[in-house]
Amino acid sequence: MAIPVTALLVLTAGAETVAGHVLESRIADRTAKAFGTRVEVDTGSGPALLKILDRHLDRVTLSADNARLGGLSGASARITLNDVHLGKPAPGAAEVSADIIVPADALAATVRDSGQNLPVGTARTDPATGTIQLGLGAGGTGQLTLKPALVDGRVTITATALQFLGRTVAGPQLDRINERLATRKKPTDYPLGLKPTALAVTPTGLTLHLAAGPTTLNHS
Repeated sequence: MAIPVTALLVLTAGAETVAGHVLESRIADRTAKAFGTRVEVDTGSGPALLKILDRHLDRVTLSADNARLGGLSGASARITLNDVHLGKPAPGAAEVSADIIVPADALAATVRDSGQNLPVGTARTDPATGTIQLGLGAGGTGQLTLKPALVDGRVTITATALQFLGRTVAGPQLDRINERLATRKKPTDYPLGLKPTALAVTPTGLTLHLAAGPTTLNHS
C-alpha cells in the first residue's frame, strides 16, 4: 500500500526533530559539567539527520547563564566551536572561542566565597581605571580596590588600595590581602582548553575573551 506524500513529510519532519534534539542533547551533556550549569546548544541551520550521518558540524554555539569558569561564578558565557567532528574516540572541535561576562555582583560573591575572610558586601566597577571597588563591612564602612589583569595567559587580581571610614590603610594590611589573593598560584583551568586572551572592566562588570585550538568535548 502506498504511503501518502503528506504522511511521508510528517514522518521525515518527525525524524528530523528527533535527530536535532538528540544531537543538541549529546553536546549539552558533554559540556554542562564543564560549565557547572545547563547549556543551550545551537547547531545552526541545515538538516540534523545529515549532520549526524556526516558526523560533522560547521559551527556550534553554546550559551550558558550562571556558569562557573576558572574560579569565577555567576558568569554568562557564549562559546563558539568551529569545525566540530562527532567521531571516536571523542567529539572535538578544530577551534573554540568564548566571550564571558561576569556581573559586578557575581564578582563580589566570588571574592566573598573565596575563603579570604573578607566581609564583602557590594561591588562596583570603574572602567576608567580598570578596577573593581568592593564595599566591606556593614554599610560599606570599608572599601577594597582590586585590579584584574592578564599575566602569562591567566587572570590575576591585585589589591591596590584599602580604605576604612574614609582613611587609607597601607602597609601590612594590604600586603596580607595580596598574599591571600596570591595563594592561587596554580594556573586556572578553563573548560574546553580555553585560555584568556583579553580582559576588560566595563560599567557592569568584567568581560573576558578566551580562545583555544583543537579541543575535545568531554564530560570533565
